Amino acid sequence: MPTDIHGCVTIGRAADNTLTIDDLQASRYHARATRRGDGFWIEDLGSLNGTYLNGRPISAALCGANDLLTIGRRQFRAVGGELIMTRQHREVSLVARDLRVVLRDGKQLLGGVDFALPTASLMAVIGPSGAGKSTLLGALTGARKASSGQVGFDGRDLYANYHELRQRIGLVPQDDVVHPQLSVRQALEYASRLRFPADLDVRARRARIGQVVAELELSAHIDTRIDRLSGGQRKRTSVALELLTEPSLLFLDEPTSGLDPGLDKSVMTTLRTLADGGRTVVVVTHNVANLGLCDRMLLLAPGGTVAYFGPPENLLGHFGLGDYSDVFTQVSARPDAATDRFRRYGGGVAGEELHPPRPGPPAAPLRQQPIHTQVATLAARHLRVLAADRSYAAFTAALPLVLALLVLAVPGSAGFGPPGTDRPTEKLQLLVVLIVGAAFMGLASSARDLVAERPIYARERGVGLSASAYLTAKLGVYLGLALVQSAVLLGVVMVFTEAPAGDVALGHPVAELYVAVAATTFASACLGLLISATVSTSEQVMPLLVVAIMAQLVLCGGLIPVADQAVLEQLSWLAPSRWGYAAGASTVEALGVPRVVRDELWEHTASAWWKAIGMLGAFMLLTTIATGLRLRRVGARR
Repeated sequence: MPTDIHGCVTIGRAADNTLTIDDLQASRYHARATRRGDGFWIEDLGSLNGTYLNGRPISAALCGANDLLTIGRRQFRAVGGELIMTRQHREVSLVARDLRVVLRDGKQLLGGVDFALPTASLMAVIGPSGAGKSTLLGALTGARKASSGQVGFDGRDLYANYHELRQRIGLVPQDDVVHPQLSVRQALEYASRLRFPADLDVRARRARIGQVVAELELSAHIDTRIDRLSGGQRKRTSVALELLTEPSLLFLDEPTSGLDPGLDKSVMTTLRTLADGGRTVVVVTHNVANLGLCDRMLLLAPGGTVAYFGPPENLLGHFGLGDYSDVFTQVSARPDAATDRFRRYGGGVAGEELHPPRPGPPAAPLRQQPIHTQVATLAARHLRVLAADRSYAAFTAALPLVLALLVLAVPGSAGFGPPGTDRPTEKLQLLVVLIVGAAFMGLASSARDLVAERPIYARERGVGLSASAYLTAKLGVYLGLALVQSAVLLGVVMVFTEAPAGDVALGHPVAELYVAVAATTFASACLGLLISATVSTSEQVMPLLVVAIMAQLVLCGGLIPVADQAVLEQLSWLAPSRWGYAAGASTVEALGVPRVVRDELWEHTASAWWKAIGMLGAFMLLTTIATGLRLRRVGARR
């Protein structure tokens, strides 16, 4: 490859680079290489997917004659003062050597797994429940590193070169990783925005989507909502997300779970086609009906040991049995005997030699797509998902109107004005319904969100999604929703209700009430996100949601006095409604109501109002931090 008169080379996707590479994983201007003796000084130019030297991400480093430079899916070596591109890596081999996973308590999940899988092969991993199939998948992908042993990816140690090689690995988990409310096109469009460089031309991105859809025979369904697809088509859509970046190695965890025999065969046939196209495919499955489509089969025994590895057609003969169910029964009953039999008669697994990792410069921090780009993409996707869910959209639109009607049901005619002699506590009752209704709006909008998206989020974290960007996008959407819903709720109420007599902080009492309602709604949405990030399943949300809403009612201070009540007052500090009610009570002069229990938080002063709003802000901050910490534990990087 020629260089300019200064020995400088630019590498990237743009046509005006010294070296243009046709790779969607590369940025338009990805890296600069300046000749230094027989090597090159390599500088990353702010690329999305990073520049790697000997498998480690760099910002700048010297590439010598024995070093391997990786940009996107292309690899280069310095030879005679020139950068020479090595072969393109689409077909790769996979080798496992003595993989072991042992928990801290000593329990063994994998015990010495060995196999060598040739390039462009389809391998099925089967075994009884508890045999370690999913554990093996985590070890092979690098998502959960094995306690000991090696994984060879095209002759290179996966763990030593993980940050580079993970970009060439596709993983389809058991749960669908697409939003069912979106169409196939929309799901792939948002995925491509997150996975490809931001400078990639829209036409190139959409052309890649078209190629993947055609390859998986989804063209006729590209504008169909995913929840209207068959089980097999939904699974192919999940596969399509992984194929966008052209991975060399594709892993699937139980892709045919829950599918009927016809769809099972359809999915396995698709995987066979992908392997024939040059990819190495590994599928964990419990269905043995279509294993004849595979090149190799790996049978794990309880304890994570290998009971068989080889062609599917030889499995029954190896055990001298005529049915797969009998094999599973025998392996489950006598796992040690099955493992010993394979070691005696199955033969060893030599595989290729793994190149030892070469020393390199300290690794630079991994880059992700710019945070603002991720936030914009995620927020746009979330809004589209919410709008596409008609029942949720209708509920969200109707909720503030219904709550406004409940507020208007409070008897009396004075509203928030000076209390009448017949119903002096009217304004306090109005405020209870208004603030608790605001808390209900916030909690109901977000409490199911994160747990429902957890498989999608976990997978996107594995391909570079920022947890901060994900949470920021959610918060931005729910903030906008809180502002709109609060405006509708308070606006309808104020049409039929007398406004407060005076203000304390913002120059207008209705503006102060709006801030109190909106802040309570948003703080409650933050609490809902924390609940959603904490629970394990969607079914656990409803009991916690009911408890949280009842707590807002009891602890707000307007229904039951909480001031100077031991324990109860301290608990109320953790309730958004307590501070929202305090801000509202300050504005409407709650202490002017005859015989009302005195609460110093209700003083008709600017300091009391700002204290309540400040506490709501602190509550938002604390719940956001707690949710962010929880999100970082879900799908955290290796």
